[in-house]
Amino acid sequence: MKQVIALIALACLVSAYSSVRLKTNMQKMMGHPALEQGYEKGVSACYAGVINGTLIMAGGCNFPDKPVAEGGKKKFYQDIYAAKIEQGDSLQWEKVGELPQAMAYGVSIKYQDTLIFIGGNNETTSLKDVVKLHFENDQPVLDTLPSLPLPIDNMAGTWVGNKIFVVGGNCEGQASKRVWSLDMTNPAQGWQEEPQMPGIARVQPIAFAIDDKTLGIWGGFSPKTEEKAAELGCEGLALSIETGEWTHLPAPTDTTGEIIFAGGSTAINLPNGEALFVGGVNKDIFLAAINQLPQGYLLHEPEWYRFNNQVMYFKDGKWSSILCHQATARAGCALAYHDGWVYIIDGELKPGIRTPEIVRLEVK
Repeated sequence: MKQVIALIALACLVSAYSSVRLKTNMQKMMGHPALEQGYEKGVSACYAGVINGTLIMAGGCNFPDKPVAEGGKKKFYQDIYAAKIEQGDSLQWEKVGELPQAMAYGVSIKYQDTLIFIGGNNETTSLKDVVKLHFENDQPVLDTLPSLPLPIDNMAGTWVGNKIFVVGGNCEGQASKRVWSLDMTNPAQGWQEEPQMPGIARVQPIAFAIDDKTLGIWGGFSPKTEEKAAELGCEGLALSIETGEWTHLPAPTDTTGEIIFAGGSTAINLPNGEALFVGGVNKDIFLAAINQLPQGYLLHEPEWYRFNNQVMYFKDGKWSSILCHQATARAGCALAYHDGWVYIIDGELKPGIRTPEIVRLEVK
């Protein structure tokens, strides 16, 4: 039976500084991969996307035996799952392959009819792997692309024009400003380094194509060191692919003017040249915690952490809050787009606690 989550016209539905008017509808999906023991509890930082009318979900991590607050051990996963998108709210999952190893905290990029899974890490190491998944005669085929020049995890990734980009994250274990690109018209030439981001390093930022010549980046944080406190990257940056020049862009804000921090969030481009991001941590609570973790930090109820429950929409150089809903208040979720719907997949409800819930948001 179709389950639709009722939406109320809230003040945050449309930004005060934007004329955006969108029809939004949210639906809870039934069915979650469950072949690997523990996966049925939900994961964060997995790889995902839609190709050939099929929703793909791979890798990710969780604490399947007991919560991290009780000393639980994080588990990383390797299998690749697929579910054909049909009418209705049901997803029937099957295993269609395996990643090179158990992995999470990388990026997923859909380029034309291919899904590309890049980098990440597992419990022992950061990764350079780059694999691509496509379909031939309705059968999934897994190939490789040139490996990253260095191991990178917790970065952002997207495509602009004919290039795919990897931005920030941890590069060889160090918070990074570095940007790499791979020309998909000639991938054999390998990854090329682009001009570094100005300002702070950015771990866990978001990235998307502002247009076919401009890469946009928001969010991310620079970790605490012996010399300085941690910092948040609230403002945006734009890289001109033609000139290699960076420009600064304003931070996303809600209808009250409060900054919405795009850290632990996930972004996706929409077919009409617009974009949105979902979820993420609260800037004040997160910044305080990464500078000095308070006693009992992991023991609160999910509401205490104030994960972002607003879906932020980017159009014509402006951010708008198009929806407030608790179902989107999660960090480390994966996003996928198909036929007017954005699929919001798993993620954290609070540090260390995952959800197996998949919902989809119709944006018109």
